[in-house]
Amino acid sequence: MKQLGVTRSALEATHAVITPETFVRTALAEWPGSAIVLHIAPVIGLRSRFVQFTAEMPAGAVAHESAHGYQRFAFVLDGEVRVKVGGEERTLGEYDYVFLPAGTAHTLTATAEARVAVYEKPYEALSGTEAPAVVWGNERENPGYEFEGDDHLIARKLLPDDPRFDFMVSTMSFAPGASLPYAEIHYMEHGLLMLEGEGLYQLAGHYYPVTRGDVIWMGAHCPQWYGALGRSWSKYLLYKDMNRHPLNLLHLKGSGL
Repeated sequence: MKQLGVTRSALEATHAVITPETFVRTALAEWPGSAIVLHIAPVIGLRSRFVQFTAEMPAGAVAHESAHGYQRFAFVLDGEVRVKVGGEERTLGEYDYVFLPAGTAHTLTATAEARVAVYEKPYEALSGTEAPAVVWGNERENPGYEFEGDDHLIARKLLPDDPRFDFMVSTMSFAPGASLPYAEIHYMEHGLLMLEGEGLYQLAGHYYPVTRGDVIWMGAHCPQWYGALGRSWSKYLLYKDMNRHPLNLLHLKGSGL
């Protein structure tokens, strides 16, 4: 159906669904030699305050910290990446991740062909509080907790629940037939990547079938709900802004961010 221009991708004022058949590869200076699929960015049509992209790294490719000092969260989808930061070096495999604070010098080297999901945003400092430190982890080693007491819906926070952090990344895992207990509406925006399985997302009254590899942007106050379909658990990676007063966004808007 590609020849007919058919796609599951959709762009609305409050949300976007971006599916792999519409991905376009580009380049970023900090990721030389890697193909970058820049899914979410604060440009016309997507009023986001962060960026989300997938870096497709050939073996030997080396990425560096943001030239603009942005904080970075990198999650290895597949392959192997060696991370060097602050005199420490670790090799990350599938579902390993690292959070790198704003302005932190580091490198990410693909020791084998790899795909890395990345979130970046400017850091909003909190008066009287020191900046967060580097965080390492593996999503699959995180036991998580039952969301709203439902043992068929497991949430895993990948960053500390600490006011020094101005965003959170987590995963949500759903047993077949499980769903969010209610439609949500809130001021926080989301950047979502489907990691496993399939389901149905309701966004502002529109229903979208989603599966592994799909990306969703949800703007502030976008009505949202998800239900899992199929015969296996589904899981998605989820970004949301948090721990900062919403009125501060007026200042950020005025500064052009």
